[in-house]
Amino acid sequence: MRFLAAVTAGIVWCMTAPALADPRAEIAAKSKAAMASYDSMDYEAARRLLNQALAIAKKAKLDKDPIVARIYLDLGIAQLAGSDQEAAKVAFLSAAQIDPKITIDAAYKSPELVKMLEEARAAATEGSSEPAADPGDCKAVKGLQHTIIDTGKAGVAQPIEALVASDLAPARVAVMYRPEGAIDFVEAKLTKQGGCKYTGTIPGSAMRGSLVHYYIAAYDANNKVVAAKGSSGSPNILELGAAAPGPGETEDPINGGKAASARGGTASAGVSAGAPAGGKSPKIMLAVSAGTGFGYVTGTTEGGSKVQTCCIGSSLVVIKPELGYYVSPRFSVGIAGRFGLPIGANIMGHSSVAPGALVRVRRAFSESGDGLRVMGELGVGILRDTIKLDAGPPGSPGAGMDTDIVAQGPLLLGVGLGYTKRLGSSVAFFIDLDAIAGIAVVHKVGSAINLNTGIGGDVTLGLAVGF
Repeated sequence: MRFLAAVTAGIVWCMTAPALADPRAEIAAKSKAAMASYDSMDYEAARRLLNQALAIAKKAKLDKDPIVARIYLDLGIAQLAGSDQEAAKVAFLSAAQIDPKITIDAAYKSPELVKMLEEARAAATEGSSEPAADPGDCKAVKGLQHTIIDTGKAGVAQPIEALVASDLAPARVAVMYRPEGAIDFVEAKLTKQGGCKYTGTIPGSAMRGSLVHYYIAAYDANNKVVAAKGSSGSPNILELGAAAPGPGETEDPINGGKAASARGGTASAGVSAGAPAGGKSPKIMLAVSAGTGFGYVTGTTEGGSKVQTCCIGSSLVVIKPELGYYVSPRFSVGIAGRFGLPIGANIMGHSSVAPGALVRVRRAFSESGDGLRVMGELGVGILRDTIKLDAGPPGSPGAGMDTDIVAQGPLLLGVGLGYTKRLGSSVAFFIDLDAIAGIAVVHKVGSAINLNTGIGGDVTLGLAVGF
């Protein structure tokens, strides 16, 4: 149901977007779609749509319009739901600075959100009365001060300057930037120029497309943000006059963009793991997972015995390598291997491995590719499960050899449900639960002399690496 709601919101947006000439109407449509995603618990999609609305407002010179205050407020709500409290605070402060009387809709109101908005109003009132600090007088500097940059030139490095209060004693100060189309922010360290002044640049290779998101943060020795101007959830928007394509770009399949995290990544000047400063759609992924399998078995074992009293067998160890291609962050196709190890059989001459090859497609519910996903697979191979046989009379030939293997296939057809969670810039953890049917279109393939039809299930955990 949640997935259908998110898809419906997306379809409505896609159908109406071309007809929206009024930027206010575009912003409202983005906001409506974002909160539909929020209601479906797809907080990443909500955050992305709200940032798109802010970009539209920036281009239309509506930065201080009350409608933008509402966008910031909704962004803060989405950020808090996504467990990013610092980003939520920054978004609420931005909303209060535009509209001090803004309130939270009843549908989203909670004591925590109300308290956060009250604190943001107080901070906005206090901040508006503070005069700008003199760069030469560090004693007058409070927190982190930076004059937000509205425009820049495509392909040209953008100078960045900030003042940081001496009492913060930051371990490092950095500008985090994200070119248009990228998902993650990239860190570029700022250099202290004496006193409380820090300078640096957003590299020219990142000044691409129509805009760049950025924020400045000061970190302590534990990598915790002690002061910031903007945040990953509520960044400053730097508008570019014209797009500047980046030659020789490579991509990150897990993040769909740059390989440094928005929470203190360490990519130097925006270059990390071969990823470009812009980032595009995901492309290549290499994954490996391992787990266990089980199956509903019938027919004849490989030793020639009939399956009589029990129908549940097991493949104690299952290993699955996979090479995938990302058509989009949500959809991928790939080739996967399946190697089952039916450990425990004691019949003489039993098989020790169950190989298979599958073409696999995956579809994520979230726009980011994180979270729940479904998959389908089709291929060829053998499923092998160990199963207990009826024991013969004591002293009969083969007594004590009571565990054999049932083989299924060679046509394999499966469906599954999975969950993905990014662990860093180019690594993701995932868990898959899939059901695979082995269909005996023939009854003998190689060493598999008694093929049956049945269905099995695999539970596997793995890691995916992007290139």
